[in-house]
Amino acid sequence: MENEIKKIRTKLDKITEDLIFLLAKRKELVLKLAESKEKNKLPILDKKREKEALNEAEKMAKERGLNPILVKKIIKLLIEDAKKIQKEN
Repeated sequence: MENEIKKIRTKLDKITEDLIFLLAKRKELVLKLAESKEKNKLPILDKKREKEALNEAEKMAKERGLNPILVKKIIKLLIEDAKKIQKEN
């Protein structure tokens, strides 16, 4: 029993590691996006894109049996962080 729990926790830790890696990759892309927006004189805010991203996340969450409210909150946090990063650069 104890060994099974340890194996499961190890797998959870690996998923957490993967998530952090993906968040770092996402930040790299946000920085590239900021450069492109600045170069093309586009605004940081894009309400239409935000809405599309949130709707798609909700749809995917439902399809995978996840809590769509939780997933939308996470995506909102990522969007807010992306806007902050873009404003700082």
